[in-house]
Amino acid sequence: MRIYVAEPSLKMPVAALCAALCTSLGACDSGGSGDDILSSGSDEPAAIAGDRPKLLIIGQDLGAIRGYMASDCCPRPDGLTGYIDFYDLFTPNDFGGLGLNAEGKPIDLEFDWDAGPVSAWKTATEFGIDGLAIGLSITENEHPGGLDRLVSGELDDQIRHLGHFFSMIPGPVYLRIGYEFDGAWNHGYEDAGRFANVFRRIVDVLRAQGADNVEYVWQGAAAVADEIIDRRHEDIRQWYPGDGYVDWMGLSWFMNPDETIRIESPPYVPPTPRELADEILEFARERGKPVMIAEATPQAVDLLGGFIADHSPIWDGEPAGNRLDMSDEEIWDHWFAPLFALMNDNDDVIRALAYINADWDSQAMWGPPYESGFWGDTRIEVNDEIAARFTSAIESWRGR
Repeated sequence: MRIYVAEPSLKMPVAALCAALCTSLGACDSGGSGDDILSSGSDEPAAIAGDRPKLLIIGQDLGAIRGYMASDCCPRPDGLTGYIDFYDLFTPNDFGGLGLNAEGKPIDLEFDWDAGPVSAWKTATEFGIDGLAIGLSITENEHPGGLDRLVSGELDDQIRHLGHFFSMIPGPVYLRIGYEFDGAWNHGYEDAGRFANVFRRIVDVLRAQGADNVEYVWQGAAAVADEIIDRRHEDIRQWYPGDGYVDWMGLSWFMNPDETIRIESPPYVPPTPRELADEILEFARERGKPVMIAEATPQAVDLLGGFIADHSPIWDGEPAGNRLDMSDEEIWDHWFAPLFALMNDNDDVIRALAYINADWDSQAMWGPPYESGFWGDTRIEVNDEIAARFTSAIESWRGR
């Protein structure tokens, strides 16, 4: 299982993942530097975000969205998050979480990858929210050789099936192709040049089909966990498919920005979360792209119980250990205040926040025995004080 960030696709246990990756250090440097493809598909960088509206997006499963919407606790979102397993789009068991069958017709199926019920169709149609943010998983964790098949065109029918789905959606779709491409837990993405080719292939096929409502999100993890597993820093530009293929840059945000590793005698001391985020933010400025905080949640915080705890043995200790009770104000100051400071300080490029509003501890993928680390309960609606502050902060950010 993935040890650090949230996605609904199947994963390896932490110990197995760390062992596998730590025995293959140096395997992730294939692919070009990215300098030769920065402008692929476009002559010059576009203008930076400018007056682009600021978006609040809520996810990441139907249960989380339903809870947020029913509570009426907080601002109405501009978009909702869903996830799709690309390789299983035609598989009757789950149809990849799309909510359409192989013939392209909506079905009443909510599939649960042990991380809450998903159906991209229901996410797009149940709540009256126009925007749809889709995390498109194309990892080879469960599908060895899948990326080569994608590049070759063998799976173009699946891409067109996605295009058919997008044509049924009235509002904008923010497609996060191969999200967290730099995360060591995402097998296959380590070949950066091939990843860029896959990204371009998907975009080209969708554009040829006339998917005009789709905006393409290139999302890095910006994760200290990846740095710790790989024991080195990678240049994210090597995964870049080119300006003409990217509408948004994205990053994940789970920690206090200035947190540092807390285990004894760490084998590698990574950059801080702030430094990793700044790398993507500066690249976005360079290339003239708006930024989406595409996955955001206060890691290892329980908003209902009012406490914080350790997340992972590679970072701070045993998952859910060293529990520390905190007031609502202390929780806000620990994670939410730095998040909104980041957004306001980088107002020129950050134009979207996708918050994960989940009771992680109740979901088999994330709950005990915490093979993917301890995440807690990050539902805004269960904490009146946090909900009120969140509402005020979103309204202030939108009004800047």
